[in-house]
Amino acid sequence: MSPRNPYIVMPRDAVTKIASSNLSGGALVLRRVPADDMYVVQAVETGKDIRLPADVPREYAALRSGDPHHAAQWIRVAPNDAHLHHLFLSRRPDISIGFKDFRELVPGVADPGNNLGVVVTHDPDLPPELVEAGASEFAGWAVRRDGVEPLAIEIEPEVVGLAQLAGKWPIEQLAANSIMVVGCGSIGSAAAEALAGYGVGRVELVDPDRFLWHNMLRHTLGAESVGRYKVTAMKDHLAQHWPQQTVVAHRRDLVAEAHYIRPIVDRVDLVLCAADGIAPRRVVSHLSRRAQKAAILACVLDNGSIGEVIRLRPTPRFGCLLCLRQQLADQGAMDAEADQELDYGTGRVHQPMTAVPPDLRYVGTFAAKVAIATLLESLHGDHTQQVPGEHAIIGLRPTGDLAAPFDLSQAGDVRWSSIPRPRASCPTCSPG
Repeated sequence: MSPRNPYIVMPRDAVTKIASSNLSGGALVLRRVPADDMYVVQAVETGKDIRLPADVPREYAALRSGDPHHAAQWIRVAPNDAHLHHLFLSRRPDISIGFKDFRELVPGVADPGNNLGVVVTHDPDLPPELVEAGASEFAGWAVRRDGVEPLAIEIEPEVVGLAQLAGKWPIEQLAANSIMVVGCGSIGSAAAEALAGYGVGRVELVDPDRFLWHNMLRHTLGAESVGRYKVTAMKDHLAQHWPQQTVVAHRRDLVAEAHYIRPIVDRVDLVLCAADGIAPRRVVSHLSRRAQKAAILACVLDNGSIGEVIRLRPTPRFGCLLCLRQQLADQGAMDAEADQELDYGTGRVHQPMTAVPPDLRYVGTFAAKVAIATLLESLHGDHTQQVPGEHAIIGLRPTGDLAAPFDLSQAGDVRWSSIPRPRASCPTCSPG
């Protein structure tokens, strides 16, 4: 496609109006968006001298701006080689077809005079072999007296969003599932966004805090959300980008209001905890085990040098968070829960920021992947979603000076291991 030619965008409503019109051709009104050098179909002539506006949904803000009243033309072509020519010319830059030859191929095209004419042709009976080869039902043309060239034209598809993955990803199964995300900070917000992208039908967000200036560097949210509660701001953010998902916001303290949280744990399929500190993680471990629900715990350790993702499953094969930490303590590993009490960066003088924003998002997305894999394997029998273990250590900017299993020395390395069986004395796994 020649860079001197405009780029055409046709909303679905314009496509529908052309396809359903009884005319063999008519006028189009285009809106030019100078900043992005594109033209958007604004109105379609559907009957003689009847021009109807083409609806553009509000979320497509860029397509609703610009200067209107650029005249164009649409023509329905009888089954011929017009769209085959378009496909051929599109793949051979700087090649055009003579205007006279084009008028024979597409009868009814207007003479552009000394100007540029824009024509959209519609072939509703395009042979399947041409479609398979790459031809489209609609084709754009830049019409000049000295030659006609193909125009880049983008048609809004009938299906957009997650539904486009139907048959390739289990969107229907995941749409019926729910996950509680505890902690909507840098890791939790990234995890929540990833869960929406995977197609989880309902997410329950739990966090008592506000989104403030020091959060901006590392968070999914931006300056527009400063001062708001994280859960309500995230709910609005997810609703804007993933409208098919149900998001419930709980401005609650997990530890102080465990009585409120317990029924939420009971009704969701899985809990993902990205909260900092010993207490919230222990509460998630305890409540999820008692509710017989899997839990994913995600954090960064050692000032952001490594990430950790733990999967807790309520079976006799695997213990809880305390069982894992006791085993690691017996092996001489660092006290990862105590390390959680050392905030990895508030931006204040006494605790400078140390965790790199993309690393935190990486850990959050990784945790979401483990959560989704767990749901697909355990609830839907998808054995292609098995993960290598229950405890993952992720190299972010590792120093290599920690005791095993935290002794990674390469960025990007992921070390998986299992977790121990429940201890006989564990109050969570083996209540007396």
